Amino acid sequence: MSVKVKGGTPLHGESLCESCVNAHIERGYRETETVVYCQATNPEHRVRFRVRECSSHTEKQKQTLWQMQKIAWVLDERAGRKVGFVPAAELAERPEEIEIILDKQK
Repeated sequence: MSVKVKGGTPLHGESLCESCVNAHIERGYRETETVVYCQATNPEHRVRFRVRECSSHTEKQKQTLWQMQKIAWVLDERAGRKVGFVPAAELAERPEEIEIILDKQK
């Protein structure tokens, strides 16, 4: 008779620190030569095991709202013209040029 436990503790897997922006990871040539420091806490501390869950995890690949606002384009309505997206059919009816202003004017 075999017993299967659903949602049990995983025995292996990649540490959550691998994808965290707050992790400082040092690796040697051997698999056992890995040192991880968590910089999300003050003072930073050494992580001595593979992390499965972390309340301070911040994904490296996902940008924060502040980072997205920093690179966003600001659409400004000038001279009564509408700004934004239009349906392709409407664009075909009025073949006017699109103006992109790169300099910030105040």
